[in-house]
Amino acid sequence: MAKKNFAAAQAVELYIGNYRFDAIRIIETEEYRMSQNHILETIGINKNWLSRLQFSLPRVNKTLIEQGLNHVTVHAEYTVKNTVTRAVTWSLKDVRIIWRYFDKQGNHQAAKLVDALAEDSLISRFNQVWGKQHTVEQRRIDDCRILSTPCPWTKMFETEFEENLARISKLHKKHIKNGLYYWEFIYSWMTSEEKAKLDIVNPVLENGRRKYKIHQMLSYETKQRLSPHVTSVLILMKSANSVAELRRLVQRQYGVDQPNLFDGWDVK
Repeated sequence: MAKKNFAAAQAVELYIGNYRFDAIRIIETEEYRMSQNHILETIGINKNWLSRLQFSLPRVNKTLIEQGLNHVTVHAEYTVKNTVTRAVTWSLKDVRIIWRYFDKQGNHQAAKLVDALAEDSLISRFNQVWGKQHTVEQRRIDDCRILSTPCPWTKMFETEFEENLARISKLHKKHIKNGLYYWEFIYSWMTSEEKAKLDIVNPVLENGRRKYKIHQMLSYETKQRLSPHVTSVLILMKSANSVAELRRLVQRQYGVDQPNLFDGWDVK
């Protein structure tokens, strides 16, 4: 059997929401490509499906060719995070055709990826004409919102905030009741539209909790808007010796009647 020649390539991590891929670039041609395994495994399809397509599913193969699939693969070798990888790669055009085919077949993951890429492409074009650029992290957060999946975890509350809340609540920082205090003093400051959207993408479950951490399903803009409020509450918290005292300070600071959300609760 003849030895395969692997094209030298470079690769970096690419996230579409929380779906991870190798973004491969062939060094000689500078063409962008993706690994066959990543293309298929992400949508729950056997990684050999494309290799056997011409023989096992000739009608499907003919349909994909009519849609523009060119079947030209490149065996590439690249390194990501100090790990050498060899992969069969496909062009980005072929990737789009493959995912669109499975989208039409009712594949849920493929549908999400097609929707995310379509909306992201439109946003990118608007950003280009207005001269704006998204950072990699902002783009990933946008993708997660389109895909209705949790955003990549980032620390929203510094250790100082957690320690002071535990101090005045007299509870461990991971106690469930402290989580309710986060809602009372921080998340209740969201707008009605932001709260409504949160209840859609991250609803309260039967056990009273949400599936994802609240800040993982907030938009970048909401988190940016809440950030100064978090700092303000921390300053007040440092002056308080109890949760009740913090409530009074918050009420005085903002001129609002901050309710005790736990009246009638029997939280041990």
